[in-house]
Amino acid sequence: MPVAGQLLRGFGAAEEGGGTARGLTWQATPGARVVSPCAGRVAFAAPFRSYGQLVILDCGEGQHFVLAGLGRLDVAAGQRVLAGEPVGQLAVEAGRARPTLYGELRLRGQPVDPGPWLSGRGG
Repeated sequence: MPVAGQLLRGFGAAEEGGGTARGLTWQATPGARVVSPCAGRVAFAAPFRSYGQLVILDCGEGQHFVLAGLGRLDVAAGQRVLAGEPVGQLAVEAGRARPTLYGELRLRGQPVDPGPWLSGRGG
């Protein structure tokens, strides 16, 4: 898994306001280390809208893994990473004891359930 924490919402779970989750949401300790779930290239690493610091990893074969909710990035776009290599840390926010990390696996641009994919990689 990209972070040591508790799974809060699984793929396909009902979302507040309607719709279903297109990824997984974990809750972890503030400042928790976030690691790459695959070997590949960092396609994007920067703040993005209301998602905080966001990383998109190109895992090859049309697979991209999105990690959102980071407070600090430890990688840059274009950088190559190994599976399990740190890419950043969760945010440390006053008044928020347990920040969340959102992870979404996209296959050729479409969200797919990352659970089996992560399990197959030893996560």
